[in-house]
Amino acid sequence: ATREAQAMAEMMAYNEFREFNRFLNGLIGLNGLANWAEAEYGPEYGYYLTLYVRNLVSATIIYYTMGVVWSWMVDRSEMVFGMQVFKGGEVKRPGSIQDQIILAQMSLFLYAGLPVFDEFLIEYGYTRVYMSMSEVGGFIPYLFYTIVYFFLVEIGIYWMHRKLHTNPFLFKYIHSLHHKYNTPDYLSPWASIAFNPLDGIMQACPYTIVMMFWPCHYITHFVMLFLTAIWATNIHDTLVGDTEPLMGSKYHTVHHTHYNCNYGQYLVLCDYMWGTLRQPAKEKTQKTQ
Repeated sequence: ATREAQAMAEMMAYNEFREFNRFLNGLIGLNGLANWAEAEYGPEYGYYLTLYVRNLVSATIIYYTMGVVWSWMVDRSEMVFGMQVFKGGEVKRPGSIQDQIILAQMSLFLYAGLPVFDEFLIEYGYTRVYMSMSEVGGFIPYLFYTIVYFFLVEIGIYWMHRKLHTNPFLFKYIHSLHHKYNTPDYLSPWASIAFNPLDGIMQACPYTIVMMFWPCHYITHFVMLFLTAIWATNIHDTLVGDTEPLMGSKYHTVHHTHYNCNYGQYLVLCDYMWGTLRQPAKEKTQKTQ
């Protein structure tokens, strides 16, 4: 058993996914951290610790960068987007942004662990993830598999999000924390990942579950996972605009004010198919003079 474990460790030390991460760590200057972590905690634990730190720092940079940039653009929404803010959301409630930042920062410590768990599943062969397009026959099969993966994840997130609302236990103890931001003046781009950390993990888990039975390109998977943070910033900005078929912020703002509608992530498709799509009332989107 010891020899088998050693053989597995040697094989894992040189797999293509791990080699890519070592290359990436070197590219962004994390070789020192990686060497220290592996010397201190061993090759396996040290490797995954380095990935966790890299994810945490990257996610934190994305959150604060998007929060600052997007808030600046929302303040100039008519000039930048040609859109207006939901009525009542022009001025944010005192303390609301600080509250969102604190909750998001606390949750980031757990969020950063999901890509590490994904990496473990991928490297140990529990998924259908592949590194090169040639493994599935080229760009056209890659495009097909990626489109199907996207729609399967979209459906999974829709039903997970919907269950977090319709199950009283899940809503009360997990999802309601995010829904205290339930009016336009209490919503902002900073609320994007201000969740109970278990809530964020549950809503992101379809990305992990689907890759266990459906082929997905390695880099594409992680890019899509991190793009959810950017998209979440967009849909919490309380801007009113016609973005169909995308589930823009006008739909997600209504989701926060009414709870039982607009559960989709990127698209209005699932809400349309299963009867939960709701348009904002016109009087709520009129420009405040």
